[in-house]
Amino acid sequence: MLSVYIADDYFLIREGLKRSLSGIKDIEVVGEASDLNSLVHSLTALQPNILLLEMNLCERSVKDLITDVQSCTPDTKTIIISDCQCELPVVLAMRSGVSGFIRKNVDQNELEKAIRIVASGQSYYCTDIAQVLVNGILSNQHRNHFSDRELEVLRYICRGRSNEQIADLLFLSEKTVATHRRNIMKKASVKKTSDLIIWALEKNLLPKS
Repeated sequence: MLSVYIADDYFLIREGLKRSLSGIKDIEVVGEASDLNSLVHSLTALQPNILLLEMNLCERSVKDLITDVQSCTPDTKTIIISDCQCELPVVLAMRSGVSGFIRKNVDQNELEKAIRIVASGQSYYCTDIAQVLVNGILSNQHRNHFSDRELEVLRYICRGRSNEQIADLLFLSEKTVATHRRNIMKKASVKKTSDLIIWALEKNLLPKS
């Protein structure tokens, strides 16, 4: 059973998330909080598998907020819930150790998918957030770090597509896509998609506002 804790200052958001998760097999909402103090106290006692956390729960930096969470429940994976439209807050959240990022209007299928993927130890970012970040990478003058084909593959990697899906979309073999993926990760010296986006920010490949 996957235990989930919801932290959002809006009652209707919390209720909507609970309702979406109520009918899903082996996922249980074990608690909720509307403020940081209640959140930290509850997490210490409950130690849930997944925390669904509203980024603006308190008037502090994302890093400080995530640090507080990780200090009381180090094994809990955090998925940020937000309507933020800017790249920088998302990447700062990623740097701070969150495992996923979804919109507040997420549907039940994507919510379940995000929870299961993050619980398995992987990262999950909703499609539009991934696309905003990818566009920032591709619009930068340093795009020639990658070949045109690598840029195409990079777009789909950051959208969460598998090698098989990318191969179908670009009319390539899976083996060719796998090679491109390895080359992209090698150039960036990373092993995960989330780390690839962070690397792009650190190399000034993403806009700062």
